[in-house]
Amino acid sequence: MNSETRRPMDLATAPTGSSLVIEHQEPTATTSTQLSDLTQAAGSLRYQAKFVFQDVAEFHVELLSREWRKRTAERGKQSPAALLEELADLGFSWRHIARMLGVSVPAIQKWRRSGGVSGDNRMQLASLLALCDMVQQPVIHDVASWFEMPLTPGVPMTPIDLFAERRPDLVLEHALGPNDVEEILTAYAPDWRDRYQSDFEVYRDADGAMSIRQKEA
Repeated sequence: MNSETRRPMDLATAPTGSSLVIEHQEPTATTSTQLSDLTQAAGSLRYQAKFVFQDVAEFHVELLSREWRKRTAERGKQSPAALLEELADLGFSWRHIARMLGVSVPAIQKWRRSGGVSGDNRMQLASLLALCDMVQQPVIHDVASWFEMPLTPGVPMTPIDLFAERRPDLVLEHALGPNDVEEILTAYAPDWRDRYQSDFEVYRDADGAMSIRQKEA
């Protein structure tokens, strides 16, 4: 048996003596009705895909929130002094920790020496470390430095700002989501374009990712 892979034949052949008579078959043209059906089917699939994407995105956000809350509860069992020391070991300055918790640097220093942390502040400390746990290696290296980095060039908005405004969900989205910076900025500050006018613009690249480019003159 011949081991060659045979190509499916779409030509009709008939032997005549020592030669072959080959009858060429024209391909069937796609009718207008068929094109219309295909167009409607593609539109329906696109419509369904849009809602599937939205449902999956919402489910992902909910799972991130659940994990963050669970990790916060676990971190909350540690002493405030231990939480502060671990944040310092990660590279956070007392100034940045104070900013994210909405307190003064002297208050942070007092907590380290003698405690006196309120329940709400202890929860904020635990939630900040829980957030760091989720975005650290292998996702983000040097998490403290990442918190200081602007979300996009030309806009002085950082994860520190997001957390300070009680938007850890946006920090998680920025670190672990599809990283649609424009949506994150709009959710945080709807007027960010007017507030931070820039020579750069956010756009969706050919691969679907959000990128930055200089505006055309």
